[in-house]
Amino acid sequence: MNEFFTNEYTSVIQKLVQEVVNDPSTYLGAKYIPSVALPVDRVRVEIIEASGGLTQEHAVGTDVKYVQSFGTRVQEFAPPAYKEAILYDEKKILNLRALGQNDPSKRGIRQYLDLDIDRLNRRLEARIELLRWNAIFAGSFSYMGNAFSYGIPSANTAVPLGAVWSLDGINPNNAANPIADIRYWTQGGLAAFRKYRIKRMIVNPNTARFVLENTNTKAYLSSIGANPNISEWTLPKLIAFLVPGGPEVVIYDSWYQQETVVANKITVGNAVYFIPDGGIFFEASLPGGDMIGEFVQGLNLASGTMEAPGFGKFLVVEENIAPGTKGGPGNPWMQAIAGVYGGVNLQRSFDVLTANVLGVPLTIPS
Repeated sequence: MNEFFTNEYTSVIQKLVQEVVNDPSTYLGAKYIPSVALPVDRVRVEIIEASGGLTQEHAVGTDVKYVQSFGTRVQEFAPPAYKEAILYDEKKILNLRALGQNDPSKRGIRQYLDLDIDRLNRRLEARIELLRWNAIFAGSFSYMGNAFSYGIPSANTAVPLGAVWSLDGINPNNAANPIADIRYWTQGGLAAFRKYRIKRMIVNPNTARFVLENTNTKAYLSSIGANPNISEWTLPKLIAFLVPGGPEVVIYDSWYQQETVVANKITVGNAVYFIPDGGIFFEASLPGGDMIGEFVQGLNLASGTMEAPGFGKFLVVEENIAPGTKGGPGNPWMQAIAGVYGGVNLQRSFDVLTANVLGVPLTIPS
C-alpha cells in the first residue's frame, strides 16, 4: 500500500494541547506603576521637595526670624521604544491548516493570527511588567546598551539586622531572624522608614519560604502558643500573628520565561518571577493617594496617521495582499505587529522602599 495513503488514514489529530504560558491578567505591577497613554514624546514632572524642621524660639519685641520657602525641581523623562512583528508569507497564508483539524481544507490563517496576536500581547505585557519591577528593585533600566538610573536613595533599601535569610538563594539560613527584621523595618526601628505608614509588603514565593522554613520563626510560634485551630501557616497569617499592627503580606507569584529559537523551534526556559528572589517591596501611603510612578505610553504611527499619531500600546495586522499594497498579488504577505513607545517614569523614586535579604546584589531579571 502507498505509504502516503497509509499515513493519511492511520494518523489523526486526537486533541489540541497548549502548554502553560504566562498570564498578564495576574500581573500586579500596574497597581503601583499604572499605565497612562499620553500624546507626547517627553514628560516633565514638577516635584515639591520635602521639608521639615521645628518652629524657632522667639523673643517678644524682636524681629522675627525667617526660614526658607519650600523647594521645587523638575524631572524630564523621554520613554524608550519596544516593537516586534510576526511575518506571514504567501506560502503560510495559502497552506496553514486549522489547528486540531485533520482536514487540510480547513483554513487556518485567521486562527494563527489570533494566536500570534495573543503571543505578541503576552510578550509585550511581560516586558511592561518586568520594566515596572526592575525600576523598583534595580533602580534603573537598560535601553540600547545604555543604563539609566532613577536615583533611588540607597538608604531606602533595608537589610537584615543580623544574618541574611539565605546563603545560597535556595535554603533558609537558620542563623537569620526574619521576624525580628520585619518588626524592625516596619515598626519604627529603621530610621529611613519611620515617616511612612507601610501598608503591605510584597514578596515572591521563594522569599516567603525563607521565612516560613526558618527555625527561629518556628520557635516564635511554639514559644508564644500558636493557635492550634490554624491548620497551616502562610506568610500573611504568620506576620499578622507575630507582628501585630504589621503590614499585610502579598505573595506575588506571576512570572515570565525567556525563549530561544533554533531551526524554527521555540524552546522556553524556566519560569522567572518578576520580583527577584530576596527582594521585598514595601507599599506605603503617599500624599493624595499618589503612586510611585507611571508607565508612560507615548506617540506612535501604528495606530494613527502622520497628522494625528496614535498613542499607547499597539497591536495591529498589516495586510499586503490586495493590488496597490507593498506586496500585492505578485508577492503577498502579512504581518502582526505589537509594541509600545514607553517606559517607567518613576516620579517618586525617593519614596521607593525595598529590602534585600540576601546580602549580595539581587539577580534582576532581564
